[in-house]
Amino acid sequence: MKPVLFFALFLSLLSPGLWAQKIDIEKLDPNMTLEKTDAKGVAWLDPRTPPFRLVGFPWIEEDKVYRRLPVKPKWQIRGAVDSLANSTAGGQIQFQSDSPKILIRVKLRQVSGMYHMPATGQSGFDLYIGQPGKQLYLSTTRFAASAKDFETTLFTGAKTNRHFTLNFPLYNGVESVEIGVVAGSTVNPPVPYEHEGRIVVYGTSITQGGCAARPGMAYPNILSRRLNAGFVNLGFSGNGKGEPALANLINQIGRKRLIVLDYEANAGESIRETLGPFIDILRAADKEIPILVISKIRYAGELHNPGQLKSAQARARFQEDLVKARRVAGDANIHFLDGGSLLGEDADECTVDGVHPTALGFMKMANAIEPAIKGILK
Repeated sequence: MKPVLFFALFLSLLSPGLWAQKIDIEKLDPNMTLEKTDAKGVAWLDPRTPPFRLVGFPWIEEDKVYRRLPVKPKWQIRGAVDSLANSTAGGQIQFQSDSPKILIRVKLRQVSGMYHMPATGQSGFDLYIGQPGKQLYLSTTRFAASAKDFETTLFTGAKTNRHFTLNFPLYNGVESVEIGVVAGSTVNPPVPYEHEGRIVVYGTSITQGGCAARPGMAYPNILSRRLNAGFVNLGFSGNGKGEPALANLINQIGRKRLIVLDYEANAGESIRETLGPFIDILRAADKEIPILVISKIRYAGELHNPGQLKSAQARARFQEDLVKARRVAGDANIHFLDGGSLLGEDADECTVDGVHPTALGFMKMANAIEPAIKGILK
């Protein structure tokens, strides 16, 4: 016997696990299978048409595409922001139906491939059922990580009227999406919002939803459910830098109820130069709209590096002082929330990589931001 073959045989006898076959989890666990949908007798509907309510895409009536900024912005934006605008973070489809089955058919812009974020969050949809303010999560789309197109069943049940909300992917673009209902079922408009008008959140990858395991756990989506209000997510991963063009584009969005500025994590020290002018542009268009400034959440590294922590706290104080100064000058509709406290005592356990929150981190963020927004909306 050749020495190489003898050594391989020796290793296999010593440690059989080294030579075990690849685990096929779909065969071992039926809850992880990629089911084949039964689309017989299903009518496919375009959520861009009534009676659906499509949320999170302010320019869709003009451009007809699922995009968070206009296809041809009036103000020049950097290429990175232009590309990230195609990610559908914060998009929602809402409707009521008595269909005993809800399906979804999707064409994505690209396949999934982030190392620190599941494909379900990057490229999937998830479904909530229940009346506004009482919505409960039910399911997430199932698809191969290498898939660019997929079709899946999100709900099966008795034929009775229900209120549905589907959340769009956080870090991928959607070329097309169709909602499938059993033919002959009724499809009606969703229940009206409690708080009319849009809440626009401008910020970073954290705002966009990195790195939630599914779309409904990004903090703007959590707040949307709890507050029963429509949100526009303008989080641009790595590129929320407080540029004037974005302030001007926010001014173009109609029916705004509140503007949240949460972009320190990308701006760093430059927030000292950008925040004031950004607010000035917003105020030039609307003297009264409430503005909430939120400083950066606590990073895990800051808990081990006193210098980093001191710098973060100094930037937070700058933002708080700016807001206080403007309130003293007569702007009663500007507010500040210390982001360093949002993750609480267990901040080190709330991220996937020391920066981007897990579902736990996003839930804690929403828990702390919700009362602040409720107070402003009153």
